[in-house]
Amino acid sequence: MRGCVWLLWLAAPAFADGPQDNLPDKVRRVPPSGIKIADVDRANLQKRVDELGKTIDDLRNSLKGKPALLTLLPDVQIFHKAVHDALKYDEIYAPNEPTIAARLLERGFERAAQLRDGKPAWTTQSGLVVRGYVSKIDGSVQPYGLVVPASYKPDLPIAIGSTSGATAAARS
Repeated sequence: MRGCVWLLWLAAPAFADGPQDNLPDKVRRVPPSGIKIADVDRANLQKRVDELGKTIDDLRNSLKGKPALLTLLPDVQIFHKAVHDALKYDEIYAPNEPTIAARLLERGFERAAQLRDGKPAWTTQSGLVVRGYVSKIDGSVQPYGLVVPASYKPDLPIAIGSTSGATAAARS
């Protein structure tokens, strides 16, 4: 058994990329490049990405005096980032993904309009709700999902947290 462990340890470097992976021109791309999409689809998506980016910039300026709404801006930005990055980094992998990307942009425009009007409907939505936050590590916008139960009522207070056994014992 001990011999097998040593054999695996000695064989591990054979599976590594080696020093050539430290050369920028030789680094293996991860994830791999996506498929080529029609030039017209790429152009249309890029145009809408640019428009949503401008809408987000306008929102950032118009919501400066409304901090409660401004904190919801990442919930719009995630849709822009998803499509922007897929185009920029060539990460469209299936023929139906340009259509999905267009729908994501439309969702971003819908949320932007709701935010501009001060009525962000997604904050009271139940089911799977995609939200966004700004990373404290690098300042990037990151998506996350919440599953909000249908019984959730945003106007009612709820208790969040847990009681450990030690806390429960101390209360009794």
